[in-house]
This record gives sequence, C-alpha cells and structure tokens, in this order.
Amino acid sequence: MKKIMQKNKGFSLMELAISVGLIAVLVSVVAAGGGMMNKCRLQREAQAVESLRLASQNYLSGKNLTYAGVSVAALKNAGLLPNNFDPAQANSFGGDYTVAANEQDNTKVDITLASVPSSAGTELNDVFKSRADAISYDQTGRVWKATF
Repeated sequence: MKKIMQKNKGFSLMELAISVGLIAVLVSVVAAGGGMMNKCRLQREAQAVESLRLASQNYLSGKNLTYAGVSVAALKNAGLLPNNFDPAQANSFGGDYTVAANEQDNTKVDITLASVPSSAGTELNDVFKSRADAISYDQTGRVWKATF
C-alpha cells in the first residue's frame, strides 16, 4: 500500500493566533506613539507661548511704557527673540504666531496661534488658565489667543 502524503494548505490555528497577537501589539504601539506626538506638540506650543510672553515682558521693561508697537518683528529687532525665528507657519500645527498689543488695553499683550485643533486649544486653555488674564479659542477659525 502506498501512503499518500497530503500537504497542509493554509495556516494552523496557533500561527493565526500569533499573527493576530503581533498585529494587536503593533497597533497599540502606533496608537500610543500618536498620543505622545500630540503631547509633544502641545508642550512645544506651551513653551513657545511662554517664550513670547517673556520676550514681550522684557520689551515692556525696557524703554517702552505700553505694548503699543509690539510684534514678533519688534521683539526680534530689540534682540528679545532670535533673528531666525519665523512666525509664519511655525507652530506645531502649521499656523502662525502673532504678538500684538491688546486692543482694549495696550498695557496687555495678546499672543495668538493659528491653525490650532480644538483638542489642543482646550489643552492650551488648561495650561494657561492660571497665568493669562484672558484666554479664547475660536473653533471656526481655529485660533487660540491668550492675553497677558
């Protein structure tokens, strides 16, 4: 009698279980990495706003009595920001930084970030709620603004 060897076609149950487990681990690592990237972006923006705030305060403590005329260019000209600082599309979300005197009170300064996603706007609000005089987030224009 001749034995007929039959080849198994396909994967065993154990091979499938291992493959599914590896895919699940990879998906969880990628998902966790995305969350860490968002936190890094948020932290970078919080530090940038704080740097702009401190540069603005130094501008005021110089020979200026109000924030009238303050801008990123004025801060750079005064040597309070590096010359290579470019406010156009420079934030982590692809938007601009702006620094300007507050329209109602020129003894206060407004720092604005454009193209901020709503989740980041909410988190920036939480970071600066105790430090800023006022905070706002325009969801339509995706603009976050803090007044110091």
